[in-house]
Amino acid sequence: MKKLFFILLCIVSINCFAQSMNYPGEAVEMLEGKELKVQTLRESLQKFGYEGFYTDETVKKVYKKGSLNTKYDALVGKVFKVISYKPNAGNYIIKLENSDIGTLYYKYDKNRDFDYHFEVVGGLTFPDGFFCKYNKIDKTWNSAAVKYDYVSHTPCTEDICLYGDNNDFAIHVLITASADRKETGLKGLTLVLENGKEVSFPEASVDVESATNMYNYRTSADVNQQQLLLLKESPIAKKIVGNKEQKVEEGRLIMEYIKCLAK
Repeated sequence: MKKLFFILLCIVSINCFAQSMNYPGEAVEMLEGKELKVQTLRESLQKFGYEGFYTDETVKKVYKKGSLNTKYDALVGKVFKVISYKPNAGNYIIKLENSDIGTLYYKYDKNRDFDYHFEVVGGLTFPDGFFCKYNKIDKTWNSAAVKYDYVSHTPCTEDICLYGDNNDFAIHVLITASADRKETGLKGLTLVLENGKEVSFPEASVDVESATNMYNYRTSADVNQQQLLLLKESPIAKKIVGNKEQKVEEGRLIMEYIKCLAK
């Protein structure tokens, strides 16, 4: 019987590398004809504004430039239609139109989803297996047997990374909570799915470690075949470690990674 491993490695709000159900990576053609809504930025980032918006096709003149990038208030919440795109130094320049602003040019990087601050109105439809190409294989040296072990893993998404091999899988989960007080003796892991079902591990022990003005709560558990089927049929909407809860925004993407790793 196979077991599935979920591992949360990166710090909250920082992804090692993550796709998004709004971001097509190299498949920029999926955006043509779509409407893109500029997303809000975290308060701490608003002073830096939005990177990549220009008034000219040569991408030299920054639109409503602040200290460096486009001012936050000039773009937040605006909706643009993607008119066309063209190659540019290994990436792309996307031509955008807005009824109030007019035409802008966006410097699209196929490898930097963290600079891409759009929500696709109506969403994108990805073909089956589209995200499997982002999975990686690590090679570790097994000194006792003098051979290499190979372990598959996905990119980190909302602090969730999936690891496993052909015979053995497991799940590790991290939640970062405020440092008002440290709680010990916590137990249990629950993944609440969008369809209302839950994948629960009530006996999972919880470790606590200090971070900068925060505490990290970690736990791990084996996943059986029935639980795996549930995770492959509905996205994770919320993760609960002990009594700490966090909403999961990219649950649908994580579900696609699960499907790829546990075929």
